[in-house]
Amino acid sequence: MFYNPSAASWRYTGPCIDPTVEAFHRTLPDYAVTPLISLPELAQQLGIGHVLLKDESQRLGLPAFKILGASWAIQKAVATKCNLPVTASLYEIGAVARKAGVELVTCTEGNWGRAVARMAKYLQIKAVIFVPDFMDEATQKKIESEGAKVIVVDGDYDYSIAKAKDEADKGGMLVMDVSWKGYEEIPEVTWYACL
Repeated sequence: MFYNPSAASWRYTGPCIDPTVEAFHRTLPDYAVTPLISLPELAQQLGIGHVLLKDESQRLGLPAFKILGASWAIQKAVATKCNLPVTASLYEIGAVARKAGVELVTCTEGNWGRAVARMAKYLQIKAVIFVPDFMDEATQKKIESEGAKVIVVDGDYDYSIAKAKDEADKGGMLVMDVSWKGYEEIPEVTWYACL
């Protein structure tokens, strides 16, 4: 174990968290604060005061934290496309998005795709999820159970990215948790400030 004495006085000075994000998450079905679990035996073994584990195994009804980033990124992107404020309800955004024919497009190896599919389900819009050919069928079925169309590509994850980009070029809204030059806005929104 490493000890960093300067950590004792370190304070976060980065950008402030937008309170709109937490307010939005509180409106989602299955919202609940995820628990911090104390691990006193591990803390004792490590010779430190406390070890706390953040349990993200039931985040908004899904077994991973990815729904936090996916939901907020999609809320922002779809609201913007529909000329609505990001604070509009899922119902309002979904109604306008359906009328406009908004379809979410992504690729995944599992949790991200299911989170995107869940958000599409909340908005009652279509979602197309590309998956690599090595993804097990049980995971595909979980994504499909959210109402999304799953397309298995004849290749790996990188190939599924290319297929998702191709599909989005036909008019879908690309929502990815990875970025590349020219595609940074949605991935930037998705991560860790939401935890």
